[in-house]
Amino acid sequence: MSHKAIGITCLALAAAAPLSAHAHGTMELPASRVLTCYNEGAEQPKSGACQAARMVGGAQQFYDWNGVRQGNAAGNHRALIADGELCSGGSASFRGLDLARLDWPQTSIVPTASGDYTFVWRASAPHATQYFKYYITRDDWDPGMPLRWSDLEEFATVSGAQAVQINGKYRMKVQLPHGKRGSHILYSIWQRGDSPEAFYACADVKFPGDGLAVREIGWEDQGALAAKGDLVVGTKLTFRAMDGMGRDAGKHVLTITAANARARTWAYQLAQKVNVESQIFRIGELQARNGASSIVPLSSATANRVYLSKSYPGYRFEIDKEAPSASGRSGSGGGGAASTGQPDGSTLDTWREGPAYEIGQAVTYQGKRYVCLQRHTAWRGAGWAPAVTPALWRLIR
Repeated sequence: MSHKAIGITCLALAAAAPLSAHAHGTMELPASRVLTCYNEGAEQPKSGACQAARMVGGAQQFYDWNGVRQGNAAGNHRALIADGELCSGGSASFRGLDLARLDWPQTSIVPTASGDYTFVWRASAPHATQYFKYYITRDDWDPGMPLRWSDLEEFATVSGAQAVQINGKYRMKVQLPHGKRGSHILYSIWQRGDSPEAFYACADVKFPGDGLAVREIGWEDQGALAAKGDLVVGTKLTFRAMDGMGRDAGKHVLTITAANARARTWAYQLAQKVNVESQIFRIGELQARNGASSIVPLSSATANRVYLSKSYPGYRFEIDKEAPSASGRSGSGGGGAASTGQPDGSTLDTWREGPAYEIGQAVTYQGKRYVCLQRHTAWRGAGWAPAVTPALWRLIR
């Protein structure tokens, strides 16, 4: 089952979720603070900064990742949002995002030789757009202090006509400011054209510290490879490279066994496989030094990123996850006990409302084991428990 088909299903399901009527988007590349914390797990985020933000603002701010907004902005952003409240968009509901900390997870920013970088906004509800504005912190800003307007310098405005919206994502190539190095906050504003409503995003970024930000390294960041959960033995992962017309340009298949069912392990092995077989994509951590670059896979569920070769502009990727058939759930495939402690090779996770579940992920609910059939988020109060939603879950024992 492809991500495209799954996405349509999830959007339909999300219509029943208790989301704000005005919650519509955030920056995905580089990832905003709120999206980063949501992807780490809203209830139990992994990074210290996201944990601290949850203590201050609760988990709901992460579930509402697409709602950092002002309903009547109409371009008057500085008048509505006070210093120290930029990352929350001036909303008390997102106050955890304003914490001044040095350990916010960062996205590495490595532009092309001409200094371009492709920004992506994820829109759960696309709108007519007046503009996207981009700011970066000044070289003398103090990361130990709450972000102020005076800490920022504007470097780009992209009109609605220039922002290309495909499959719910706005993509725009932007010229980055020259000479930036080290850690910064990239602040962006999405001003709607059909309403005074505007959305805000803080993204923590890091430029190479040795001047490589203006050199050619050959790869462009396409976002994180998020391995959100351990998978059931027999799940088939297919990394698909597609050209600008959506045609397959390469397929790289990894079958889940008892030995690679853990999230950090299958992410690492998928990265290794793609890096060996593909000329178009690489997966891992970008390491640039003295003008040379390499992309090294990491044994991590969250740290690997997907990079596109400069020789294949306009190409994109999808990861299809096909859950094992009922007849194919024989356990370890003759290889002995599962390394994750369960006969099917998965962790003993108890289902609960809130987390996002991936295809092939297994959970325990009311003493029984279920496997996820469609990627979705178990919104609170929606009644999507495994026993009553056969479209999302299948009983495996």
